[in-house]
Amino acid sequence: MAASKCVNWLFGRGLSIGCNLPWSVPAEWSHLAREERISRIKVVLRQEMDAATVDCKVIRCLLELLAKHTVAGWRHRFITTNWDYLLQREILALPMKVQPPWLANSHVFHLNGTVEDLPDNSNRSLFLLEEDSGTQRTATPEADIVYNQMTWDRTFVLVGMSFECETDRFLLLALGRVEDDLPIGESSWVVVNPDRNVLGLSCQRLQKALPRASVKPVCATLSEWVQNGPQELRQWGILAF
Repeated sequence: MAASKCVNWLFGRGLSIGCNLPWSVPAEWSHLAREERISRIKVVLRQEMDAATVDCKVIRCLLELLAKHTVAGWRHRFITTNWDYLLQREILALPMKVQPPWLANSHVFHLNGTVEDLPDNSNRSLFLLEEDSGTQRTATPEADIVYNQMTWDRTFVLVGMSFECETDRFLLLALGRVEDDLPIGESSWVVVNPDRNVLGLSCQRLQKALPRASVKPVCATLSEWVQNGPQELRQWGILAF
């Protein structure tokens, strides 16, 4: 099977912060039982998402850019380690009656679970806390589908993600196990982060897991990168202006 012409966007906490949603789990909740902590996170984060201060302009600008400038034949898939569903909400708000050709899937894949409350969440990824070990992951349709799709692709954009916690590092370990056999081993990555130190660490960890991959660091916020017209995606023939 050949690698598809699909850009896989992996979003970490930097996306939420860019939308003015900097909320994190209070340290004083650390003594609570795991399920109680998760229950509180879901309640509070949903409230924080609806705060008047939250502004998803950066997401809307990104979606507008991709809708207008994606070269025919290319598509975009969205994946996140965040619990919030700001990105999903903005995609569903797009004025579309059918899925547009630039969008691989209208579903945003959550690797670490989500606070979104749907009638049926049985197929969704398990809700994982930052301190959870990789062994606490269990196979779910959502996680399995996106992992299998990623391993057969070669084009990735990593935004605001450092692979600092073990739950996120587990993804690199899983990808590293198949890098000799599947297209992702020779993938190309753009890593976007405004913090130069975090950017360097993210690139190092990514390169260690996928030694044959091409990794391009971009020291900028997602908003800055989008506004400047992502040069890397233009050079790869994904966007045209």
